[in-house]
Amino acid sequence: MLPRKVHKKGKSLYYVHQNKWHRLCDADAPEHEIHGAIWRLLRDPQHTLDRVMDDYLTVRLKRLSPRTQVEYTSIINGRLRKHFGHMRPDDLTSQDIAVYLEMRERDGHGVRANREVAVLSSVYTHGMRIRACSVNPCYGVRRNKEEPRTYYISDESLRLALRSANTGLRHLIWAAYLTGFRQGDLLSLTKENITPDGLKVVQSKDGKHEIRLWTDSLRKLVRRALSRSKGPYVFTNEYGRKFSSSGLQSAMRRLKADTGIDWRFHDLRAKAHSDHDSGLGLMRRYKRARRLKAVK
Repeated sequence: MLPRKVHKKGKSLYYVHQNKWHRLCDADAPEHEIHGAIWRLLRDPQHTLDRVMDDYLTVRLKRLSPRTQVEYTSIINGRLRKHFGHMRPDDLTSQDIAVYLEMRERDGHGVRANREVAVLSSVYTHGMRIRACSVNPCYGVRRNKEEPRTYYISDESLRLALRSANTGLRHLIWAAYLTGFRQGDLLSLTKENITPDGLKVVQSKDGKHEIRLWTDSLRKLVRRALSRSKGPYVFTNEYGRKFSSSGLQSAMRRLKADTGIDWRFHDLRAKAHSDHDSGLGLMRRYKRARRLKAVK
């Protein structure tokens, strides 16, 4: 049974609207191709990837975390639209993706290009769900090589940063080391995450529950942070309000300029885990504490 307003004429299918016949595809085309042709016709006569990106931003993006929404929007509007937006979805090939990755790598942005292609792949997955395209050309294309970041922050460098940072940033840096929480989880930490046992969060990356048991240092830090907060968030900027991701990045850039440190905020998580495993750190994990209690 043909969809509404679709009629067969000769060897082709047409969509009839206001007595105008618009060719869709061959009469023996599979159902998904028929619906895809209808979607392209009704959405825009000049259907391009730009339109699929618009639909992705409107429908799919809001299901992601706030931080991911900002990153994906920046990549789509800043790179993907300019390079691929004018193309029809099914005209883009795997070879085009490979050429793009090579071009970006030669420009010195190979790792960034991997993220951009990952976002484009998400756009195509959405496009397939709404019948805007039939295949995802990003599948099967080898990404640019990435070297894992293994930078270790020395104790001296950490102490220098803590001495030089303003109060809000100092609290965040110390919290990252004491807990090992991800940046996004720390920025989103509210008073509701404070429990009698410690700080409890649902990790933004995988949805797993994590708790850090209280230590004297962690309890003292949270108490000081709360005394500055003018809202529901635990760690706040110099005005006592929520630290945004961009605000944290700006603060870290100023700190690097003032002190000469060459590490990122993200590296604090690795130091926390490394020092904890070697017995030097102050971080305590809920599961580990439970095991030790059971042994006793």
